[in-house]
Amino acid sequence: MSSPDAAPLPSRRAGAGPTLVLVHGYLGGSRQWVAEIEHLRRQFDVIAVDLAGYGEARHLTAPTKIVAHARSVLQTLDHLDVERFHLLGHSMGGMVAQEIVHQAPHRVTRLVLYGTGPQGSIPGRFETMARSRERLAADGVERTARRICATWLLDREASPAFELLAELGTCVSPQAAEAGLWAMEGWDGRDRLAAIQQETLVVWGEVDRSYGWSQAEALWRGISGASLAVLPACSHALHLERAALFHALVLEFLTAPERSRSQASA
Repeated sequence: MSSPDAAPLPSRRAGAGPTLVLVHGYLGGSRQWVAEIEHLRRQFDVIAVDLAGYGEARHLTAPTKIVAHARSVLQTLDHLDVERFHLLGHSMGGMVAQEIVHQAPHRVTRLVLYGTGPQGSIPGRFETMARSRERLAADGVERTARRICATWLLDREASPAFELLAELGTCVSPQAAEAGLWAMEGWDGRDRLAAIQQETLVVWGEVDRSYGWSQAEALWRGISGASLAVLPACSHALHLERAALFHALVLEFLTAPERSRSQASA
């Protein structure tokens, strides 16, 4: 287990049953998972963390390494006396989730990688990380958050989910907004995909402007036996655009009978 002396991250928790940990992405926060917590609490003990610098953890200094975010999540779960858990990570949180599996493979039961990829520099992203840093320095967090969050939705600013995402992004500390871009750009998990042994579901929206098909495909093909769900007419934040479908996919995957390794790789 991780060091018990590390301060835990703030988190939302509800429900009973096997533990499911939700990890948000860049400019996100645990509040983006309110509907998932409410829906999945009937079958699971759901824990949604706020990464350092985000949401209720805005006062904490955000690391510039995905590895450090993963350690913080594991230390928080130690504090909550959670040893084994299912894990779902979105966007940058999907990178954190992959890193958690690498750091503590014995603790993760099933894995959902949603709107994410194995390469932190994210080829094909709507703009490079360097350009995002330039615009962040020039425009500040609020304008940057509203601009970037709009790209995560099929209907951009006209989407009913836009204001929630923009509000969450605006709450991120300036330090965390910059640190997150460095953390993603400096991380690469492609050479360790084959080591992921957990049953894995890859979820991707076909109009995702942040993570292109090459990223979803790399996860699907690189993780032995991984399942793939491509949702039509959805973008990066499809859990807000197609909530019922997203919930059904996740619930079906997490409650399905366990497959053998030979079944998974067939």
